Amino acid sequence: MARILVVDDRPEVVRAIARMLPSHDTVTETDPRRAVARLQAGEQFEMMLIDYEMPGMNGRQVSDALTDAHLIKPPIILIMSGRENVDSLFATGRAVLIKPFDAAELLELVAAVLHEAPLDHHRHA
Repeated sequence: MARILVVDDRPEVVRAIARMLPSHDTVTETDPRRAVARLQAGEQFEMMLIDYEMPGMNGRQVSDALTDAHLIKPPIILIMSGRENVDSLFATGRAVLIKPFDAAELLELVAAVLHEAPLDHHRHA
């Protein structure tokens, strides 16, 4: 189980994503500046799911702010977007998830990024 911070300016989106990750300790934030402040204050997360398009501070700016903060144990950052800005997303050097996505896609990507074995591989013959 990982501690994951989901950052999206739309409350219904962060709630929906949190519901898709029931096996993780998921925390939500709708203000990207507050999300950055939480990590700068020492709060620890293994992963952050950050919306690319947010007012005031976009996902790339959040990612850059966390890099500039020189966190002792920075989270893995996954950028989410529903726009056709795929090239600029990949230019961030972060993992990318294109909206809309379903729970299976999200869980698969989170497991891959966190290097977790898929759930069905835990069964023994």
